Amino acid sequence: AAKQIPIESTHIVVSQNLLPFVFETGVLGGRTFDVLMTRLPLEKLHQRLDFAHAKYPDSPTLQDFRAPRHVLDMENKALNKARKIITPHTEIADIFRHKVEKLNWVVPPAQRRMQKGSQILFPASAVGRKGAYEIRQVAKELQLDLVVAGGAIEKDGFWEDVQVEKFNGDFDNIAVMLYPAYVEHQPRQLLKAISKGISVITTTACGIDSSDTVTVLEIGNLEQLKHEVRKYRDGNAITDFTVRQ
Repeated sequence: AAKQIPIESTHIVVSQNLLPFVFETGVLGGRTFDVLMTRLPLEKLHQRLDFAHAKYPDSPTLQDFRAPRHVLDMENKALNKARKIITPHTEIADIFRHKVEKLNWVVPPAQRRMQKGSQILFPASAVGRKGAYEIRQVAKELQLDLVVAGGAIEKDGFWEDVQVEKFNGDFDNIAVMLYPAYVEHQPRQLLKAISKGISVITTTACGIDSSDTVTVLEIGNLEQLKHEVRKYRDGNAITDFTVRQ
């Protein structure tokens, strides 16, 4: 693709997944370029995974992805030279606040529900980078049953004595979405929940601003998560919230 760039092109927009490799070819030299950012920079992504692994060293998944050092170096050099960073992700935008062009997330059109659901949704697979350890701890301490969207899992028996069921895709049954992720670049499930007026408790890693229905917490802060879940539970009728007796 780099070879097909016309010689007269003086400005290019590059998708982040191609950036280090296009930069390495040299075709961006002498040109201005913008980057469409769809995830954290690799170096910060590694740091985030290392942070989570330090909290949960027995996790079999939190060390299963690391890019080669030369790819990190090429991406960092290119991001430093980029004219603008284009992204809807709030956390990424904050990293590059001096040169970001902030887009809006597209919230799916949906009709608001007439009644609240009664289930608690964890909208991801039960793996460490998605906040599964925090969710398990909160569910244990507050005796909550969960609906889980993803299929992958840290290990057999991960949920221990927490009662979970597979999400059937019906948001009308959901009272609140809990998503204490360490890494999330495409928060589609959260945007669906927002479109239906469902309360969401999440972290800055999801790149969504706080609002009347969205509470944004620090990454990895279990006490904050427990506080917000208790506050939500205590502020809603017990019939609107599934709590194990």
